[in-house]
Amino acid sequence: MIHLTEQKTYTAGQKVGPGKYVCIDCGKEYTLDKSEQDLRKCPACSCEEYQCFPMTHIRPDIKTPEDAKHPPKRGKSFQ
Repeated sequence: MIHLTEQKTYTAGQKVGPGKYVCIDCGKEYTLDKSEQDLRKCPACSCEEYQCFPMTHIRPDIKTPEDAKHPPKRGKSFQ
């Protein structure tokens, strides 16, 4: 379980990388797959703050925006 203190918080207007962003007011989730995107206000509630789950925290083998779009295959069956 991830605790709130272990997550990163981002504000609308910041340039962010790939990952899952969750509105802190309404809980709506947004997944971004490109780097250097401007984080916008939540279209559901106009909140400007998000908790972030970067792709690098979800899968350590995701290191670039291209990896996020086309994740490397894992497991013995893909070798």
